[in-house]
Amino acid sequence: MEHREEKRIAAGADKAILFIHGIIGTPNHFADFVKLVPKDVSVYNILLEGHGGTVADFSKASMKKWERQVSRDVEELLRDHKELYIAAHSMGTLLAIEQAVKHSKVKYLFLMAVPIKLLLKPQMVSNSCKVYFDRVRPDDQMAMAAEACCGIAHDKNIFKYLGWVPRFLELFGKIRATRKLLPQLKTKSRAYQSEKDEMVAHGSVEYLKRNSVIDAVTLENSTHYHYGGTDRAYLLEEFARLWEQ
Repeated sequence: MEHREEKRIAAGADKAILFIHGIIGTPNHFADFVKLVPKDVSVYNILLEGHGGTVADFSKASMKKWERQVSRDVEELLRDHKELYIAAHSMGTLLAIEQAVKHSKVKYLFLMAVPIKLLLKPQMVSNSCKVYFDRVRPDDQMAMAAEACCGIAHDKNIFKYLGWVPRFLELFGKIRATRKLLPQLKTKSRAYQSEKDEMVAHGSVEYLKRNSVIDAVTLENSTHYHYGGTDRAYLLEEFARLWEQ
């Protein structure tokens, strides 16, 4: 599967939206959302450094590189637009919150699976193994979604993945930093947390609700990557209404 960022700057646009995927993720996660952005709104669906390539490429990236990349892209969009919306998933939500605290022109955050607290469930390990060993069945919706949202090419040499350890340690540090940063957020936000998330603890909702600018919603039929039942249609409907904000 190809993983490419998409940039569409609308002439004379006042509004822009930036999409930020999660760790080992892909811009493809937002494909259906991008289709709903009005033509007079600029779009930048970014590919974070180290993603879209090999296991080694990801190992050479870092949280600092991702922070600088997102900061650069936000500043670029704000130079030419009056308002910026950010839609983000998982780790991308942490980067989005950081930018919203820094820039008052960030008008709205559309957040999915905000990892303020982690709880790694057996299903996460199971899905990861299925993807790694290429044992994903077409009827396994959770594993299929996890595979579709993986922006790193598979490598059967498990030792190459040791280079990922620092990246995830950096992620844990970013989560801790974001907990402290949350009270400073003044940008209107909505967070969609999955009831059956195999990575993000439901306790994240309580942290989010401590800030009155954040409206936290629980999706009862969803996991970290898979939106089941009517949840996906609901998410897309909510996103389509963004421009009424």
